[in-house]
Amino acid sequence: MKYGPGEDRNITMRSPRRGRKDDPGLTDRLQAAMIQALAREGFEAVRVEEIARAARTSKQAIYRRWPGKEAFAVAALECGLSKVLPPVPERANAARDLHRLVGAYLNGLAGDTGKAVIKIRAYPGFEPLVQQLEEEIRFHVRHCLIATPFEQDLSARAALILGLIWQDLYDRHLGPGGLTQAGLESAIYLVLGLVAPQAPS
Repeated sequence: MKYGPGEDRNITMRSPRRGRKDDPGLTDRLQAAMIQALAREGFEAVRVEEIARAARTSKQAIYRRWPGKEAFAVAALECGLSKVLPPVPERANAARDLHRLVGAYLNGLAGDTGKAVIKIRAYPGFEPLVQQLEEEIRFHVRHCLIATPFEQDLSARAALILGLIWQDLYDRHLGPGGLTQAGLESAIYLVLGLVAPQAPS
């Protein structure tokens, strides 16, 4: 190798620095561990170092992704809520469409994500997340009832469905247990001002 004037001939060749290997599953593990911790302990009791340990990583790996515990918790819950998939209304029977919609939310939030949402609902830092969830539910209720005989008082009906979902989630996770399928069906009919069909005797 030729050197120009003034160049150091005692240069040693360095091997390329090895960067930190990216773990494609780490973010998912961290978010799952955060949701489990929120469901188990509530937001205030969550410790970031314990979540890092559960996900087999370090606190630094968490703070490289999120600026703080609250942002981390919000991101984890957003990820969990994104997995709740409301069904497309069939548009043939409004009561059945509402029953399928409410059932999708109750089933989708039957695990740790639902329990975590119940436990963080009152914290101001999570208010935008809760409002977004509620607006999404209202949107889907409107989609079930628009251009049907139940379109009148649509906002009130959406509020009743929203209250039904919150109460049932609370009862499932922190109370005596949620509604049975028959109880849920009766509640849907009441919201619509109908009488639930009676089982044959």
